[in-house]
Amino acid sequence: MFRRVLPFALMIVLASPALGDDCPTAQTAKLGFALERQGTVAEVRPASDHFVHVVNAYPGGKKQDVIYYRGLFPISRFDDTARSINIPISDLRAIFPLEPKARRALTYAPAQPGKVGALISLELTVTGQEQLQLGSCSYNVLVVRNRFLNGEGKVTSEHTDLYSPELGFVLAKRYEDKPGTQTTIKYQTIRPLGRVSPL
Repeated sequence: MFRRVLPFALMIVLASPALGDDCPTAQTAKLGFALERQGTVAEVRPASDHFVHVVNAYPGGKKQDVIYYRGLFPISRFDDTARSINIPISDLRAIFPLEPKARRALTYAPAQPGKVGALISLELTVTGQEQLQLGSCSYNVLVVRNRFLNGEGKVTSEHTDLYSPELGFVLAKRYEDKPGTQTTIKYQTIRPLGRVSPL
């Protein structure tokens, strides 16, 4: 009886690491990965020189192309109805590396075809680290506080990014509804893309 059980138990132990193979890592993320939340799928693929290309596919069939710098700062956002570009005035390369307690600042101009908006200052503060669970996958993320200020120095909006240095992408966003109350919006699942063709 023992001889029959032992090979079966050994097969389970040997097979169990394969369960983690479905979770993207720093290595497999170079081939891209897909995030999903309530029917919306984001296909994330590295582009050249630390840029990241994301195709968001929504349940109604709409698609959106977004380019990020290192998966953190959105550079452009294009879809069927709108086109927007954030024109950095500061050197984006100075934001990284990010580590706990790091403070960074950058200035950019939001633009649409034929129109450039007033300059916006963005203050980034890494307030800590935490573990974030996406389905069966767990990632160590940096908690990055974003404060947006207008030309007069007035805060116009705030939110927090939960950024994975391993994957080089924001996996969740946190908003403060009122003092002491927060809402975290995160993806529900993540999987590697491998060499699957883009959407």
